Amino acid sequence: MDILEAFRERKTVRGYLKKQVPGELIKDILHDALWAPSASNQQPWNFHVITGNPLADLCAKIQEARISKPVSYDPSKGKTIPAEYVERTKILFKGIRPYISLLGDDNKSFIESGSFRFYDAPVVIFLTLHTSMPQSRLIDMGMAAQNLMLSAYARGLGTCAIALTLAYADVIQKALGITEEFSTVLSIALGYQDNDFVINKFRSSRDALEKFVTWKGFND
Repeated sequence: MDILEAFRERKTVRGYLKKQVPGELIKDILHDALWAPSASNQQPWNFHVITGNPLADLCAKIQEARISKPVSYDPSKGKTIPAEYVERTKILFKGIRPYISLLGDDNKSFIESGSFRFYDAPVVIFLTLHTSMPQSRLIDMGMAAQNLMLSAYARGLGTCAIALTLAYADVIQKALGITEEFSTVLSIALGYQDNDFVINKFRSSRDALEKFVTWKGFND
C-alpha cells in the first residue's frame, strides 16, 4: 500500500467483526512497529497482546473496577486545557452524533462504554514504558503506536487508540503480569472492521494547516 494513502485514509474503528486475527499477522504488525525511530535507538517500547478468554476476563475486571471507582470521559480535562482544543472535540461530537443516535446512545456514554470494553475488538495491544524513562520518551512510544496502526491498516485491519482505559492501569497491569517497573501508556484495539456498524461510516475532520504551522524564511 502507498504510504500516503495509509496516512490519509486510516481512521479510528469502533466496531469489529467477531473474527480472530492470526497470530502471525499480529507479529508482522509488531515487527513494523519496531522500526519506529527512538532516541539513541533505545527502543523503549514493550507490547502486551491479549485476546480470547483472557481479554474477556480483563474487560470484566475493568467493569468491576468502574463500580468502585467510576471514571467519566472528560475531553476538557476539567476545563484546564485551552478552549481551542476542546472546540475540536465539540466539532468531532457534532459530526459523530447522528451516527451514535442511531444506536440509541449519546456521545459520552458511547465513548465510555466502548472504551472500557475496547469496542469489542478481538485483540488489544498495550504499550508499556519503563518508569525510569523520561517523559520525552513518550514521543518514541507514539511513533511506535503510529507505525503499528498504519501497518494494521495496510494489512486490512482496523485500530482504535484508547487512553481512557488507563484510569484502571492497576487492573490492567495485574491481569497482564506487568510489574511496577513499567507504566502502561496506551491501549490499541485491533481487529477486522465491521463495515456494517454505523459508527464506522464516520470519519473525523482536520483543521486547516494554517492553524498549526508557522513559516520562517520561505517565500510565498
